[in-house]
Amino acid sequence: MLRSKILVKSQEPPPSKLYSFLDASSEPDAEYEHESRPSKRRKLVEATPREEGTFLSSAENPYLNHLKPYIRPRRRKKRLIKGLEDHSKEFLTLARVDIDLVFTSTQSRHDLSYVKRDEQEALPVLLESFERSPADGTFRCLLTTLQSDSLFEIKSESRTESITLDILQNVVSLSIPRKCRKVQSICLLSRVPEDAEDTVDHRFRLCCKILINNAKDHLDGLPFNKKNAFDRCVIQTSLQIYGDWKPMDFYEHVHLPSADEVPSDSLSTDQLLGLLQCQLYPFQKRALQWLLRREGVHIAGGNVVRCTSTDPERSLPHGFIRTEDADGTDCFISHCLGIVTKNRSLLKDTTSQLRGGILAEEMGLGKTVEMIALISLHKRGPASIADFSTSNESTIASSATLIITPPAILDQWKNEIGAIAPHLKVLIYEGIRTEAKTHDDDQRVTRLAEQDVILTTYNVLGREIHYAAGAQPDRNLRERRRYERKQSPLTKIDWWRVVLDEAQMVESGVSNAAKVAQLIPRQNAWAVSGTPVKKDAKDLYGLLIFLRYQPYCSSTSLWDRLINRHRDIFWQIFGDIALRHTKDQIKGEILLPPQTRVVINVPFTQVEEQHYATLFQEMCADCGVQPNGRPLKEDWDPNSPGIIEKMRIWLSRLRQTCLHPEVGLRNRKALGSGKGPLRTVAEVLSVMIEHNDTANRTEERCLLLSRTRRGQVLEHMNRSQDALSIWQSTLSDSKEIVEQLNQELNRTIAGNRPGTPNEDSKMDRAANTRAGLCRQRLRSALEVQHMCTFFIANAYYQLKCNQEPGSEAHQELEKAEERTYEEAKNLRQELLLELQRKADLHMNKVREALSTNRLVDLPDIEDVDDYGGIESRNLLAKIDDLTIVVNNQAKQLVEWRRKLIDLVLLPLVDKDDSGLQGDEYEISTQQQDEAYVYMDAFRAIVSDRHDILTGQTNERIKHEMKIALERANANEGHSPELMKKLLVTRQRLLPDEGVGSVRSIISELRELRTTFRSQLEKGNTRAGIELQLLNLLIQAMRDISDLQSKVVVQLEPELEMLKNTVDSRLEYYKQLQHISDTVAPFEEDLSDEEFGRLMRKMEDDEVKLRDRIATLKARGRYLIHLRDENLSSDTQRQCIICREQFERGVLTSCGHSYCAECIRLWWQSHKNCPTCKKHLLRSDFHQISYKPQELTIQETPPKVKGVVALEENAPVSIYAGITRSTLDQIKNIDLDGSFGTKIDTLARHILWIRQNDPGAKSVIFSQYKEFLNVLGRAFAQFKIAFSGFDKPNGVRKFKDDPGMECFFLHAKAQASGLNLVNATHVFLCEPLINTAIELQAIARVHRIGQHNPTTVWMYLVEDSVEKSIYEISVDRRMSHIARSHTQEKGETVAVEGLESQIEAANTTELQEASLSRLFAKGTGGGELVGHEHVWECLFRHRPLPAGQGSTAADGEVGRHLRVMAAEERQGAEHDTVMAE
Repeated sequence: MLRSKILVKSQEPPPSKLYSFLDASSEPDAEYEHESRPSKRRKLVEATPREEGTFLSSAENPYLNHLKPYIRPRRRKKRLIKGLEDHSKEFLTLARVDIDLVFTSTQSRHDLSYVKRDEQEALPVLLESFERSPADGTFRCLLTTLQSDSLFEIKSESRTESITLDILQNVVSLSIPRKCRKVQSICLLSRVPEDAEDTVDHRFRLCCKILINNAKDHLDGLPFNKKNAFDRCVIQTSLQIYGDWKPMDFYEHVHLPSADEVPSDSLSTDQLLGLLQCQLYPFQKRALQWLLRREGVHIAGGNVVRCTSTDPERSLPHGFIRTEDADGTDCFISHCLGIVTKNRSLLKDTTSQLRGGILAEEMGLGKTVEMIALISLHKRGPASIADFSTSNESTIASSATLIITPPAILDQWKNEIGAIAPHLKVLIYEGIRTEAKTHDDDQRVTRLAEQDVILTTYNVLGREIHYAAGAQPDRNLRERRRYERKQSPLTKIDWWRVVLDEAQMVESGVSNAAKVAQLIPRQNAWAVSGTPVKKDAKDLYGLLIFLRYQPYCSSTSLWDRLINRHRDIFWQIFGDIALRHTKDQIKGEILLPPQTRVVINVPFTQVEEQHYATLFQEMCADCGVQPNGRPLKEDWDPNSPGIIEKMRIWLSRLRQTCLHPEVGLRNRKALGSGKGPLRTVAEVLSVMIEHNDTANRTEERCLLLSRTRRGQVLEHMNRSQDALSIWQSTLSDSKEIVEQLNQELNRTIAGNRPGTPNEDSKMDRAANTRAGLCRQRLRSALEVQHMCTFFIANAYYQLKCNQEPGSEAHQELEKAEERTYEEAKNLRQELLLELQRKADLHMNKVREALSTNRLVDLPDIEDVDDYGGIESRNLLAKIDDLTIVVNNQAKQLVEWRRKLIDLVLLPLVDKDDSGLQGDEYEISTQQQDEAYVYMDAFRAIVSDRHDILTGQTNERIKHEMKIALERANANEGHSPELMKKLLVTRQRLLPDEGVGSVRSIISELRELRTTFRSQLEKGNTRAGIELQLLNLLIQAMRDISDLQSKVVVQLEPELEMLKNTVDSRLEYYKQLQHISDTVAPFEEDLSDEEFGRLMRKMEDDEVKLRDRIATLKARGRYLIHLRDENLSSDTQRQCIICREQFERGVLTSCGHSYCAECIRLWWQSHKNCPTCKKHLLRSDFHQISYKPQELTIQETPPKVKGVVALEENAPVSIYAGITRSTLDQIKNIDLDGSFGTKIDTLARHILWIRQNDPGAKSVIFSQYKEFLNVLGRAFAQFKIAFSGFDKPNGVRKFKDDPGMECFFLHAKAQASGLNLVNATHVFLCEPLINTAIELQAIARVHRIGQHNPTTVWMYLVEDSVEKSIYEISVDRRMSHIARSHTQEKGETVAVEGLESQIEAANTTELQEASLSRLFAKGTGGGELVGHEHVWECLFRHRPLPAGQGSTAADGEVGRHLRVMAAEERQGAEHDTVMAE
């Protein structure tokens, strides 16, 4: 605590009002002193004086009675005096500053003889201000009474430390009334006794204190926004600045038992063999001893006994220190909690009170076995029940252990308990809903409490949220519940132990499962997880909530303070309650079978390589870079978030393409696969050819349109001759394209692709699809041809106008104009031919129906005869009204139908006309709008007629007419005025509301007939006559209903016929208007400067389009070569220039191939094709590869006595290799079909394992679940049995079914804790930068319980982003090795025992990774690559732009390893060249 003293001198005499204040305090007030019942406002609470400055009661301290003139009953005064009286009991002095006030004066002193020199009374005052003037550096001290009456103000020069000044300013601020009563300030003024020699100075002492409440519990500290005063006043012994929290803050400080922690006889083998059917490793025995100690027991003499002694070094809880407050009182302080206390009951160590903790052994080290051993050794006995009995009397004490696991490993727990501890009774709890079907409440509780182990899942626990006591708030109901809410048996049992397996799944403790887990009564609690940190420190906070580790689990603000400002306490806490071994730490104690790591480089097939190269080029164009990684623009920013995100998306697509072209949503959309069957490589090639052809035709159309537009601009600028030249050349090109498309369409219709007959229905469907695509392309080409023809005719007209009428040139141009306009008309009619035929077809149907009188006749309803019935007379009136309405509607229907037929039979514009005016669509708009209005009205009145007959309202028609009327009123829609007129007419034709319908009238007649029948039975003769008349009337109404209903039914097809005719005409006119729009004149006004700029831009764009077209043609030529030539893997080509064989060369757009160097030299001199002499541009070349498709491997480092030794020339690799003969065997296995290089190689590999290692099982891992789905469809065709994590009972089938060869596991599967030791092969389908992801998969197989050697096969594609990603991941682990050597020995040294160090690097990688942050969002998202790696993945072996660096491992060891690896690769390439 801080205590200081300062001196303030004044050259002025003390103010008289100060002495008046003291004088008033010195004289007794008899009235106040002897009051028998003082008023409530004036009464002061009595208190016993404790220390200097403490107020006494009014009877003991006469000064209290003399404060009346200065102390008035205010809120602030009451609080301060109350604090003064009892602060010795409720508060401790956080800080104290004594200010000696010295007034110097030659004047005589005021007589203060009543003050005894041996007494030091203190009076409460307020320190209103104590601040430093920035102008002259003097201090201003202002002192007032509690009423805020000024006593004096001193300005003096005084040396005051900054911390003392801060405390005094806190005293000033804390004197203001606040809601927070946990910290206060008081100021006490007293006169210092005078020395005999002192004749001048007047001395006073102002004692300023900051008081903090004496904490009653751990949460009785200051709010975290009020801790400034606490942090300033309490001097911390050590103040350390921490960086950002990382997972290593947890992993590096957990408890690691030393080898000598467990005495040799503590856990004897005989003792364990009596309980367990397995033998524990030494590290597991040490872990078990720690688990027992965390539950408050240990093994002594073969028995489990309670721990009685405590560690003397742990006499205080974490974060507490013993000290004295500013007044010298013994107390205890916690900086983290912000409390000061004298209460020793708070000093109980929360860590020692916690029964349980966190078991965080690395994956595969037997956490399950350790926990089963704990369950077997430490059971609940009578003494334990007495010692740890719950305070909740409604629960039943049980010796059972409740284990909560992910659903995937529930059976695994059951099987391991049965194998390791068969004496334990195990039961699976499936939830209260399931249990309620077979047992009542008491039976459920008793049944669970009698077991040794209860297993359940997080899913079940989450559903129990509605039945857990305390999980749902009780609502205040008006009436008492009729049935009591069921309560989960999990919360009605006081469990001996609750275990959360894979506890990271509770995350921050907010899920339903986490909430229920917190509520379950228990004596011991364990959180078991190999990766407790899934995202960040909040994951550990969720574990503390489950463990009920007070006070740190009670507040997120306290938790943030713990990890950010008091991380040393964080380390101490988890050093006590968490234990972890890593494989590297106990490598000498476990003897796992050896694991071989093999990397297989698979080459792309030629089709896949072409597809990948196309995507890569699209990526470069989208991101604004060249294929070598250099930017296309100078202002390109490689650190732009938009550019990085684009590259990240493209990187994901390229990685998915390396697996299969159809993996990933974007890739599937690009190929148009949707949810269809999996395509083979040949089918993918066909799609690529079609897409390339489509892209080529699109670019050609864009080029032609650009040239046409450029001609329009020239014509607008009165350069008709130049425009004519452009249009004529464009017309020539468009005719050539139209001819090509006509030939392609004819071939497609004939069903003959070159070399492949159309044999089955599948080919028929494909041919129909291609035919539709060809027609669409042909229509687009004809539109361009029509535009050019029409514009050429316009150019002839413009040139004709510039000639002398009657001249020869004028006549020739006029003939050319007429001829060209006729050609344009023919082209237009050809474009409109299909729509014209469709419209004519529908119009002919209407004409035929009209000419043959097949239109529906609408008969009138004859008047119903009045048969003279008395009771039915009212109904006859309704019938007459309905008859009038129906007949009027019939007349209106006939009229509107005739009008509609007239409109739809009008001749189509441009069918017979000779010219195109450009406003055809506008002319026909009114007619088409009128036709649509009459159509809607016709439909509505037919619906009304149906309503009158049946009484059933057509709500859809009603709503449509309502909307149509609203739009018409707003002057919108088709012919608004006509629409309003027809709807008014329709409304007028509706019957009144009371009339009803024909069906309702018949119902009323039937009811009346029933009445007459009953009267007739009673002998009423008139009822018999009425009954006869009613039967006649009912029959007449039935006849009317039947006849009119048939008419309505007949009107439906007629209505559909008219509607189709209207729609077909509209489609025709829309297309006609579209054609008219394409030949609209250019009307923008351009200056000469704007004209020049526009022309240059258009010409530049056309150059780019020509380049893209040439590239697409070359690529299309190459794809057709791949399809038609069916090259074998060892086929090579001969260059006709140098007569040498080549593997990588160039294919020209004319279809000839050469080696790259020869064609480069030839083209520089000749600019044409050596074979056909066609002129070639730079964009007419396409790179090709005939390289043999061979699998390659990494070489195996030499092994000496089981240890990998790095000699000077030894090769280095994280992954080892296999022999060439093995690869050849894998490659030579035949498959039924081909789905790509990776899928085919994986399938061959699995079949090779089937032949060479019968019964062996494999785990196939990929970050993409979609790829595993694709792989599953391929495996089904290859007859390879597989299961998967997401399949029903997938884990159980893989373990129990001998024929199940493969298990599919993806990165987002909640597979932590899954034990797959029955597998011996792990296939990693792609490399990952964050190797922690793949290590999770490997740990499913390579773990304790594995008795066979295992192999990890890494597949990656050469010359792709996968190669870069693999090298980055190797660099990361090598950097861990280099860093560990630097940390351990202080310098870089030669690496020995590479395998063990790789294991250590893997552990570091796992611990440093936040697993939940390594994946992109969404079900299809894969690994999330950081921005620092995105560029390197795409362009690792290409030049980097300025500002981009490499992330290679630092240190001599890492550099040494990489140099040797590079030399080895170069040597291998040299050997290959020499061998060839």
